[in-house]
Amino acid sequence: MIELPKTKLKADRINPQTMVIFSQPKMGKTTVISKLDNCLLLDFEDGSHFVDALKINVVEQAREDKKKPIVTLKHIINAIKEENEQTGEYVYKYIAVDTVTALEEIVLPLANNMYKATNMGRNWVGDDVTTLPNGAGYKYTRDALSHVLNELEQLCETLIILGHVKDRLIEREGKEMPERGLALTGKSSSILCSQVDAVGYLYRDNNKTIINFASSPNLLAGARCEHLKGQEIVIATSEPETTEITVDWTKIFLIEK
Repeated sequence: MIELPKTKLKADRINPQTMVIFSQPKMGKTTVISKLDNCLLLDFEDGSHFVDALKINVVEQAREDKKKPIVTLKHIINAIKEENEQTGEYVYKYIAVDTVTALEEIVLPLANNMYKATNMGRNWVGDDVTTLPNGAGYKYTRDALSHVLNELEQLCETLIILGHVKDRLIEREGKEMPERGLALTGKSSSILCSQVDAVGYLYRDNNKTIINFASSPNLLAGARCEHLKGQEIVIATSEPETTEITVDWTKIFLIEK
């Protein structure tokens, strides 16, 4: 039986359950994630060789297994799920996708299978749904990407989705203006960013690395979490004339009472 609320219910979460962080290449996304305690880094770009981290290089592992990366990823998901069930808790508090821009290409075989499972696609013999007429195949790449991200989200307390930046022209009030957002195909970027709890743009300012959660007409960013709304947070500071970097996640992930 449904009990209708008669008083306001308190918020039951402080920190984001899903978060997108995007930036220009080589801005330090992988480095700052590697410093987050109990965070599993899933490397889809073969780019984590230079950081110490809890990490799985999915591309490299797939080559060793002589399997497609999407198959290796499925095995990883099943292994985490099994250990979570055995321990009764999350083996990793955080899981980071590095990057979703690369993952979008990796899920293509899954998108193909999704299309083949439909009445329209049952006789299709192609190997790339994005070549379907009128862009019809991009629905299946979005669905495949969403399916994988949803599976990963169930495995941890917070899923962190890293991505590259994409600059594009949009029309607003009859005028063209630039917008900086997450680099994904078609509508995938806006759909994903609308679904997550926080979207931040990472950039450098001298020796500081900053994540901007403040939305603007030219930047696709923002947050549902009160402590992140409209904030620009210094996530890392590099020491002058050294390679030492100090990373602090405490302003993004608060201690929940």
